[in-house]
Amino acid sequence: MIMDEKLVFSDAQEITATAASANIIDCGVANANLGEGSPLIIRLMVEETFLAAGAATLIISLQHGASDPPSTSLLLVASIAKEALVKGAYIPEIKIPDEHLRFLRLYYEVGTGPFTAGKITAFIDV
Repeated sequence: MIMDEKLVFSDAQEITATAASANIIDCGVANANLGEGSPLIIRLMVEETFLAAGAATLIISLQHGASDPPSTSLLLVASIAKEALVKGAYIPEIKIPDEHLRFLRLYYEVGTGPFTAGKITAFIDV
């Protein structure tokens, strides 16, 4: 696993309320033909355990757009319960679809929250 700073969506970003990732990735062009090879994968790691007074959930989606900031959901990851969001845990990887617009970001939606603590690092693994 290699982490390139230009491919980082969130670097220990605190998520206590619904928010977009701290960074937007500019792919240069939509649907860039990168040739044969492995699909691009987004890795997500919990840097700080998520805490909430009640039963909170986190929904992560990949958004894309022709302009910055992107706002159209491209892919939705299942709702993740706070019990699974413990320090050191890996959230299931996200495969970036071949068909996407130029700009990409992650969107973190807090359900039945808010969280009182919790941090995530997310990046495209190259």
